[in-house]
Amino acid sequence: MRRSLKLKFACHEDWDSFVGDDKRRLCERCVRNVHDLSVLTRNEAQELFRHPPAEGLCVRYAHDGQGRVLFRSERYPGRQVWKRFVPPPRES
Repeated sequence: MRRSLKLKFACHEDWDSFVGDDKRRLCERCVRNVHDLSVLTRNEAQELFRHPPAEGLCVRYAHDGQGRVLFRSERYPGRQVWKRFVPPPRES
């Protein structure tokens, strides 16, 4: 089975107005945490998808010119790199 990252809708709320840190901030409108995939490594993002929060998973991310998700590089701190992302199957 091939899976890919599919989002239900794009949110237009202002990340900078949210309270939290670089990885996760609270959207007061939805009362949900929004996770920034691009400050995570691909492995950290996959772990987040493997064990999503009970209230649901909201994400934001940076992308390259082709729309590919950028993640924090594991080898080169401070850099973002494109890596193919396939959400892992959720554990029961």
